[in-house]
Amino acid sequence: MKAVDSQTPKQIELPVQLVTSPNEFQFVDLFAGIGRFRIALETLGGQCLGYSEIDKQAIKVYQQNFISHFNKDEIELGDITKIRGLPPHVDLIVGGVPCQPWSVAGCLMGFEDPRGKLIMV
Repeated sequence: MKAVDSQTPKQIELPVQLVTSPNEFQFVDLFAGIGRFRIALETLGGQCLGYSEIDKQAIKVYQQNFISHFNKDEIELGDITKIRGLPPHVDLIVGGVPCQPWSVAGCLMGFEDPRGKLIMV
């Protein structure tokens, strides 16, 4: 049997406790892409209630980066042209402009491309 030194401090095991703080504001992320606005807003204390994106690869990356068992009930709003309502208690709505109409890949059509007008929905 091993002798215990009386001067050796005993290790105390405490139960793990999650510490959560209330969010300062709640937002919806439109044209979410892979989450550039979300990163900034969560850093400032925001909580995302829902997001809208149509690109399947971008959605996959977004979900891998942000959706977990802590927020699995967050609403995927889907195609912005089909959204009929937003979650209650939204303080802020953010959205990037769809990039295709403004890029070389989209032939720089701007507002002549129907996607360029989606920010006005």
